[in-house]
Amino acid sequence: MRLRGREFGRRRVFAGIGAGVLVAACGETAVSESTPAPTTAASTDVSGFPAGETRPASDFTFETYQGADLVGGETVQFSQILAAGKPVVLNFWAAQCPPCRVEMPEFDHAWQAAKDRVLLLGLDVGPLINLGTRAEGQALAEELGVTYPVGTTSDATVMQRYQVLGMPSTLFITTQSQIHRQWTGILDQAATTEFMNELVQASGG
Repeated sequence: MRLRGREFGRRRVFAGIGAGVLVAACGETAVSESTPAPTTAASTDVSGFPAGETRPASDFTFETYQGADLVGGETVQFSQILAAGKPVVLNFWAAQCPPCRVEMPEFDHAWQAAKDRVLLLGLDVGPLINLGTRAEGQALAEELGVTYPVGTTSDATVMQRYQVLGMPSTLFITTQSQIHRQWTGILDQAATTEFMNELVQASGG
C-alpha cells in the first residue's frame, strides 16, 4: 500500500518548547508516491520510532472543542480517556498547518468505519507553537466537518514529552497506555485504517 502524494510549499516553523526547539514541518511534503507506508514490526516511521516497540503515553489535560460526550467531559485527563478501554489514535495538529487541514477529513473517514473499536482524538497544539489560536482551531474543525473529538491543552510540555518533532504527528496508543507507533507527516484514509487495525490487534482485539 502506498500513501497518496501531495505537494506543499516548503516552510519551517521554529518555536521554543521549554528548553528545546520544535521544528514543525508544516507545509513540507510529508510523503510521496514513491514512499511506501510502513506495514509490520520491522518498519520505522519518519520520526524514528520503531513499530513493534512501545513507550508509555504521558498524561495531560484535554480541553474539548467538540466531542465531550465521547471523552467524558469538557475538561478531562488523557489518562481518563485511555482508561475507558479503547485504543486511542492521538493526532497533533494546528489550524495554520496546511498538511493538517488536508489530513483531518481523511482521519474522519477512517474513524467513521472504526469508531466502535478505536477512539480518534485531535489535539490542537497551534496555540502552543504559534500556528493558530484556539478560536482558529475550533473554526477549522467546524469548517472541515470532522466528527471525532477535537480539543487542545494548556500544557506547554506535552510536545516534548511525546517527542513531537514535526506537524502533523500521530500516535497509536494501546489499551495498555503504550505508544505502539508514532508517525510524523500526513496519513491518508487507507494508511490510517491499516494502522488502526494494527493498533486493535496490538491491544488484544
